[in-house]
Amino acid sequence: MSSNEPLQSAQQQGIRYSSKLMTALNRFTGGLSTEVANPLKTKYGKAYDHLISGDTHRYREEIDVAISYYRMALEHRHDFTEAYLGIAKCFRRKGDTMGAIQYLNKAIEQNNFRKELHLDIAKCYAECGYTAKSIHHYERAIKLDRNSVEARFGLALVVETTEDFDYAIRLYLEIISIEAEFLPAYNNLGSIYMRIGLYDAAESLFRKLVAKAPEFSRGHLGLAITLDKAGKRADAIECYQQVMKMRPSSKNTDFIEKRIIQLNKELGRTKTRRNTTLVLVK
Repeated sequence: MSSNEPLQSAQQQGIRYSSKLMTALNRFTGGLSTEVANPLKTKYGKAYDHLISGDTHRYREEIDVAISYYRMALEHRHDFTEAYLGIAKCFRRKGDTMGAIQYLNKAIEQNNFRKELHLDIAKCYAECGYTAKSIHHYERAIKLDRNSVEARFGLALVVETTEDFDYAIRLYLEIISIEAEFLPAYNNLGSIYMRIGLYDAAESLFRKLVAKAPEFSRGHLGLAITLDKAGKRADAIECYQQVMKMRPSSKNTDFIEKRIIQLNKELGRTKTRRNTTLVLVK
């Protein structure tokens, strides 16, 4: 069936369209039969065909075959950024992070202005423990995209490992200002405030977090621990109990149960609100 047959059929059946609608439909259906030029295909020719084959095999998890096609693409065009990136993705899939770094660096040599390349290599360097290089590339990604939440969050995680809490705090605050619903920033920022003894600030963050995501048990746990450390025993007990209701089989169960018993004892309670005798099992 040709692209214009539906219109011809409609006309044969006596269906009338406005002249403007007919013009628009004819332009649309006519456009369907016109091949759209692909700038990558035009620029890279046969190398682009090999790239597509490489991508296809990578998506099928045929990693070694994919790598061979990407290499063929590079034989045709050594400046093909996408082919270097494809090999890097394959190496990461195989667990060879250093190999991925090698090809990501080659990709960056071809195009130093792609945020995604700097993000990928920053993650790889972080995995391998190259903190300074990871920070460098995360910061480069942020320069290329001032509103990148992903780059800031990755950078904040790395910076936390260096205990540069001032820098990490600034990054998390920037994330929240850019995307107020990015919940991990609240959790991590609250945890930093708690670690450095700013309990009021930590409590405020965790309360915002549980208000935004009542089902997020880690937010309730962070709030409970903050209240516990701040000496707000009764409030801490309530939050710990909330966590137990939400996650009765979590790995934190033993810790929480012991803290509830200890805090009740410190408050002079011998029984819970359900009249259950408090016993600490050793």
